[in-house]
Amino acid sequence: MRRPPKIIHLLVLSALISAGCSSNLVKSLSALNALQQHLTQKYGDQVTVNLQNSRYLSIVFVNSPLNHDDESKRLERAQDAAQFVALNYEEIKSVEQVWIAFMASETRMIIFHYNQVIDSFGFDRNGASLAAATTRNGVASYDESKRENDARAPQAVYNPRTNQTDISVTRIQLEGTVNRGLALVPHFTVEGDARTLGTAIQPPEYVVLDFASYSEKPIFDGNPTLEIYCDDRLALKGFAQLLSGQQSGIDETIGQFASTRVPFRLLQRMAKSNRVTIVVAAKRFQLLPDDVVALARIAAYVPNSNNNQQ
Repeated sequence: MRRPPKIIHLLVLSALISAGCSSNLVKSLSALNALQQHLTQKYGDQVTVNLQNSRYLSIVFVNSPLNHDDESKRLERAQDAAQFVALNYEEIKSVEQVWIAFMASETRMIIFHYNQVIDSFGFDRNGASLAAATTRNGVASYDESKRENDARAPQAVYNPRTNQTDISVTRIQLEGTVNRGLALVPHFTVEGDARTLGTAIQPPEYVVLDFASYSEKPIFDGNPTLEIYCDDRLALKGFAQLLSGQQSGIDETIGQFASTRVPFRLLQRMAKSNRVTIVVAAKRFQLLPDDVVALARIAAYVPNSNNNQQ
């Protein structure tokens, strides 16, 4: 992946030496602290988080095991982290770009510190890659149409190295808010460059349904049960896998994450239904019409999905 080198050095190096400023410093630091804790809980790596000029969010994975892996693994982590940030960062609406870097750090002879940036990746505030950005006079510019505030807007991120496209909805809020509630994040991967609707080469083998919960008390006690109803008919019954245990975040919130794989045809069925009901851990949620439209829009990236809603 090609990235504008000047922007990378300016953002990453400044992220390593200063914390960001904002008009409301206390609130900003609280949100950054919460995000740092959640990222550390989710990935188990040492993470630093900084905000530059209230617009550029920098996240650095320090001495991650992925430093010794190939770039495609770091890109996968960066894409996943960018989606996580779009879903969980309280001040995301004020952010223009999110830069995620992998750094090797070492201290020698007690006082000498050596830092080396292994890789870095840029995204917009919705988690869409900036790799396809155009450059004018050495400054990257991006399609403003991607900067929608609706978290249900579809995202299609193409990775030229793996020749795959990750297609997702940033967030479908089932209950509460991004900071205290339950959200659904559906996503899948197809072969080739499928950033244009209906251009996927073939359907994916499966769709991943991720559930993210933030609450004062844990709502998942072990692997949560999962049922999906399409027009009041049972379409799926099973379990989601609990990915993390009870982890305390800022303001005594507890973050829990569960995930499951479902057939792509189930996504198609949900997208064509008038009523979709999801039951997670015995809690019942009926999707809003716009939620169902969001599912229809990501299904439409695959040809012959019989789904033309955009």
